[in-house]
Amino acid sequence: MIKLPLTAIIVDDEPLALEGLRLRLQRIPEVEVIAEASDGDRAIQLCHELCPDILFLDLRLPGLNGIEVVQALQSDILPMVVFVSAYGEYALDAFELNAIDYVLKPANLGRLKKTIERIIQRSNPKNSDKEKFKLLKALGESSGVSISELENWLETDNPLPTAFCQEMVIKNTDNEKIFLPVKDIRWIDAAGDYMCVHTDKETHIVRITMKKLESQLDAKVFKRIHKSTLVNINCIKSIRSLRNSESMLELGDDIHLKVSRNYSSAIQKLIESKKM
Repeated sequence: MIKLPLTAIIVDDEPLALEGLRLRLQRIPEVEVIAEASDGDRAIQLCHELCPDILFLDLRLPGLNGIEVVQALQSDILPMVVFVSAYGEYALDAFELNAIDYVLKPANLGRLKKTIERIIQRSNPKNSDKEKFKLLKALGESSGVSISELENWLETDNPLPTAFCQEMVIKNTDNEKIFLPVKDIRWIDAAGDYMCVHTDKETHIVRITMKKLESQLDAKVFKRIHKSTLVNINCIKSIRSLRNSESMLELGDDIHLKVSRNYSSAIQKLIESKKM
């Protein structure tokens, strides 16, 4: 069984968020906050010095982000990690790093109590299989991957499987097949019966319908900004409002894409939600 109280380090670059998390955790007798940090480098240093049981870690930090902090810590000193973030889109990355929990800000007392209960229950072998199944079920629902496939993935060092296409097979001008990583695609637009797939280096022409191509891509990453255009939201640098409720996206390298009025509001809200 785990020895109580559990020691914890909390990490957040927002002073009010850090204070709020500390005050709530102080009301849970099973956990004791022994140190605080406001950046990733300091978090790593404290983990080496204090070897806490739990690391409550914000994802967006100056310098190293939360994911990079966990990757930098050696397995022999890695505490149980609880990500605390205002952004839900990183949950899959957290599960891939075997995080104990993923708590959305603002983390209320009741939610934090459940996290501590989960950690204590994990120390009981009778509860470990049940907890594992619950986590796999939640991950399966969010990723679209079957539980059996996720169970197989746990036994490997492979990246988290996904139900969506990760590579596109494209024929180049020499009629040779090339494998294009989907993450490298910046935007896609239609040209008749063909799709123009743009990366930062070149444009590939693919004979496929927009509807079929869209079904193969993760809708959380590729958003429609026009009836004939999809954009990788991770490539968006800025957005500027235009007349008639339209807007203009900047992707860098002097690339600008117009967002039609039907999609402008949703895209603006999405970009606002991703700001630090």
